[in-house]
Amino acid sequence: MKHSDKIAADKTSLGFEFQDFVYIEKLIELKPEQTLGLELYDDIHLETVAKNGLIEDLLLVQVKHSVDPGNITDRDIDLWKTIDNWLKLVQDLPSYRTLTFQLYTNKSLNNQAFVSLLKAPRQNIQAILDHIKKTDQEISAAEAKKKPADSPNPLAKYVKSISQTSDEKLKFLFERFEFHSDSSSIVTRISSALRQLAIPVSRLEDTRKHLIGAFKESKFSRIKKGEKVVITFDDFRTNMGFDRIIRSARAEPADFDRFVDVYYNYQRPDTLSFINSKFHDQLKDIGIGEEEIVDRGVEMTLAEQFMESLQDAGSFSASENSRLENKAVSDWKLLHNQSHRNITEDDDDVAHQKASQGCYDQTMRHLLKAGDMELPSNLSCGKFIKLSNLPRIGWRKNWQDKF
Repeated sequence: MKHSDKIAADKTSLGFEFQDFVYIEKLIELKPEQTLGLELYDDIHLETVAKNGLIEDLLLVQVKHSVDPGNITDRDIDLWKTIDNWLKLVQDLPSYRTLTFQLYTNKSLNNQAFVSLLKAPRQNIQAILDHIKKTDQEISAAEAKKKPADSPNPLAKYVKSISQTSDEKLKFLFERFEFHSDSSSIVTRISSALRQLAIPVSRLEDTRKHLIGAFKESKFSRIKKGEKVVITFDDFRTNMGFDRIIRSARAEPADFDRFVDVYYNYQRPDTLSFINSKFHDQLKDIGIGEEEIVDRGVEMTLAEQFMESLQDAGSFSASENSRLENKAVSDWKLLHNQSHRNITEDDDDVAHQKASQGCYDQTMRHLLKAGDMELPSNLSCGKFIKLSNLPRIGWRKNWQDKF
């Protein structure tokens, strides 16, 4: 075998991988009342079971992959072979209420006559039957002209078989036929399905690989035991561990250290001012200079934007952020009580301001924690300043009365 032939043989295995990936995509979409089978009635089949245990809907999926996708043509052998297989398969199917035949392909649909008719088969039944007979006549005529040593057209036997099928059976199939043509990457579609389950973007690749590995292991184990690959919603979610995979992916630790880069890459406008802010009034009141107040305001603004970005990425929820702020208030309260323990109402303003500055300085040096993770100092400061701006905390002993 030539090297090029070996490469071509290797590429045929992509069809099996594509089928598995399509199966995984449909597993992610599986509903509690559904069961997904692999290579039982068809490449893939999807059963929707009613409350009485009977099959409500049965979907048969024939998966066709091409290394060089191109277009499905009127003489596409995969198309005709699939139709012929379905016609032979119908009598062996279990009882069902509704049945759908779906051709799932990475090829595009062109505008040739037969393909165009199949885009809306229910409206074109008679035209489809006429086209089948016409195609059989054309291929048969071409075959009759060949010499005995010439190779037969591989399409001929499928077209002949379909053409000889009764109109009743053909109508039954084409009334239930549909194309699923998608030339986009199946890997991208799996990632998109996972993203809709709130998987953080940064965890999509690892989660997808974890899921594919779990399926491959389950498939291998079932085949080794001589079992059919038929997976229920509960099998997928619990036994195969999809729920656990999802929880693990969503539990990605937030990268708080990234705030350091955000803070030091920030280009501060020359005219930046927080003069109308509550925290500005509180800091000005205890003698903090304008330049430092602006520094605190920048930390507050960037901290809020950063926490929102973590929430958007799914790595730190709104409830976790609220819990962090409540803990910050508790930590501040201990520092505030300590700073003002020996201060009375009779003390002069100099003593009050000194204690207030001490409370502020201690708070700004205090590093907050989210779980076991310590926040960078600028991020902690930004959180405390936000709470001062609400205002939920303050620096003076009587800050609540004043602000």
